[in-house]
Amino acid sequence: MEYTPPPKPQLSSRANAFSIAALMSSGSSKDKESPESTIKPLEQFVEKSSCAQPLSDLSSLDPHGDFSSSPSSLCTEPLIPTTPIIPSEEMAKISCSLETKELWDKFHELGTEMIITKSGRRMFPTIRVSFSGVDPEAKYIVLMDIVPVDNKRYRYAYHRSSWLVAGKADPPLPARLYVHPDSPFTGEQLLKQMVSFEKVKLTNNELDQHGHIILNSMHKYQPRVHIIKKKDHTASLLNLKSEEFRTFIFPETVFTAVTAYQNQLVS
Repeated sequence: MEYTPPPKPQLSSRANAFSIAALMSSGSSKDKESPESTIKPLEQFVEKSSCAQPLSDLSSLDPHGDFSSSPSSLCTEPLIPTTPIIPSEEMAKISCSLETKELWDKFHELGTEMIITKSGRRMFPTIRVSFSGVDPEAKYIVLMDIVPVDNKRYRYAYHRSSWLVAGKADPPLPARLYVHPDSPFTGEQLLKQMVSFEKVKLTNNELDQHGHIILNSMHKYQPRVHIIKKKDHTASLLNLKSEEFRTFIFPETVFTAVTAYQNQLVS
């Protein structure tokens, strides 16, 4: 059966300002842009990833992470590869530090749990990071995604106050990226300020249309922070083949997604 793409969603003014077309256009309606210059950021990620869905199946991405597409058309593999690549010499100089690490460590000792709801729930603790080693004159896009730790489902054993493996993981859910709404940052900004992901929301609603990160309850997950250097001479914001990106993982931020806190010490 021939696939008919859904109607293109209307972008908010801020989203439109972030889009490739807006970034690359001078505002003149006379100059017709080439297809390459208008390709969507999310489509660039999926095109360079292991997912086989055609690009026309994917929706556009708002800087707030807003989507408008059926979940069946979205890729379930991580949109950024899980296998580390060798970064360029310039990107290898970049370091990323987790803020409020002491709080994360306290939760990690107990076994961090994150509440997920149908309408979306903000993370607590919040992922906050700071960067060093960036080029003050360059521009960078900062993103976050959340990937499964393993292929297992868990249950909480109250009599043992611990999490136990309960079986095989549920089917994977649509993979989503959260592009920080202040992206792109200048390197100078990243050297002076902390980047906070306090607006990220977690949901267990597979039909979510708001761009929240979709997770399975009673599964363990690892948040990942990514920084990508934006190249002014290319049309795409996100080009994974350029190797101009770094992924940072903090083991103390691993959590179990739950619809209600299981460990009383966590609540």
